[in-house]
Amino acid sequence: MTAELKKVSFSYEGSSEGALYDVDLKIRDGEFVVLIGKSGCGKTTITRLINGISPYYLKGDLTGEVLLGERPVGERKSYELAGIVGSVFQNPRTQFFNTDTDSELAFGLENMGMDADAIIRRMDEVTSEMDIAYLRDRNIFQLSGGEKQKIAFSGIYAARPEIYVLDEPSSNLDEKGIGLLKRSLEKIKAQGRTVLCAEHRLYYLADLADRFVWLKDGRIKGEFTQEEMLGFSDETLAEMGLRSVRETMTDPEKISYGDDDRKGLRLEHLELFRGKKRLNDEINISIPRGCVTGIVGENGVGKSTLLRTLAGLHSQYKGEIYLEGAKQNSGQLLKNSFMVMQDVNYQLFAESVYRECTLGQKGISKKQIEEVLTRLDLYGLKDRHPNTISGGQKQRLSIAVGLISNRDVILFDEPTSGLDAGNMRRVADIVMDLKRQDKYVIIVSHDQEFMNLCCDRIIAIHQSN
Repeated sequence: MTAELKKVSFSYEGSSEGALYDVDLKIRDGEFVVLIGKSGCGKTTITRLINGISPYYLKGDLTGEVLLGERPVGERKSYELAGIVGSVFQNPRTQFFNTDTDSELAFGLENMGMDADAIIRRMDEVTSEMDIAYLRDRNIFQLSGGEKQKIAFSGIYAARPEIYVLDEPSSNLDEKGIGLLKRSLEKIKAQGRTVLCAEHRLYYLADLADRFVWLKDGRIKGEFTQEEMLGFSDETLAEMGLRSVRETMTDPEKISYGDDDRKGLRLEHLELFRGKKRLNDEINISIPRGCVTGIVGENGVGKSTLLRTLAGLHSQYKGEIYLEGAKQNSGQLLKNSFMVMQDVNYQLFAESVYRECTLGQKGISKKQIEEVLTRLDLYGLKDRHPNTISGGQKQRLSIAVGLISNRDVILFDEPTSGLDAGNMRRVADIVMDLKRQDKYVIIVSHDQEFMNLCCDRIIAIHQSN
């Protein structure tokens, strides 16, 4: 089925962020189109117009026509849209309706009226194709960000819609997960389905997409074939606010297995638990001051749990944690550390961006706050409520609060999730500043391009057998 925007302009109520201006775009039946551009350029807005979320749920002013087939989206009932368009949101947590994974996988199929035996067969097929047997019958709230993303995509994949609308589907996935996602997208394309994907990571789509549509400031500035995209240099792509179309591998010189230095931040015989489940093999590493340490590992291995433990937010562990020779408990870690969470919605509480930077802070001047907000390109949003800004802007706001907190240990969990090339480099520059300030900096990320920019060493943690 085709999807088309004809002379479409759209703006959200009370905000110019993500607005569109006079957009003409036709996605042909069976075509694979990737929306590219800087954060806030309107990519997500196009996906929301096609799946009917805007302007019918997220209100705003719309002019022009949005068509599925030959009919306007607004003329279709919600159950019709659900059968035609399958959506995977940038934050998968916002699209779950159940508390366990099996119920979530079955939810769309049940709403389609499939009988129980057919639902079970379809779920088993998807489980095998997506390699998610280990995620069956699990509590959704106990999954990692990447695991949630796999369940969100698998639930849509099980329903087999005519049009797939995907918003940053790779943002929290490890290398293996991205490989599985790519194979699934290849299969969808071979089935003749229509795919519209808004994405910053381009390398895994470079030989898959039929067309790349470049947006800037709410307008389409260019459309490129697969061959044209692969012909652009990384420098040209960076000028356009885009990431590389070539896969970035971990710099082998940065791979580390830890050391025996007993100074600094020391983890000894550390084992992490979620309930009774042990997550990882024993961790023995030392992290010196003024060193940026990257942590990698498969989705679900406990990387985020490790950061929460070091931040004093998770106390289910065995082993010892020392900071400059002093053994630490959770309360001491909480005092000495600041963590930028993977889902920053959990740590934004104030009524404005500016107030978020003052909350709980002492001795911070207005000038310091304004300098940090300006540096992170947030000063123009200082009076906005944090819930009304984009995901990438929330991510940068949390980083701003971390900088202002002036803690010794700064922890980043997927800090570039949902960020374009320019903002990725901006975060890398901030990380390097923290290094120069002699902080302990630890980053969990699947973003190899980012890790190579700013990490001094990269340590892998492994699943417990």
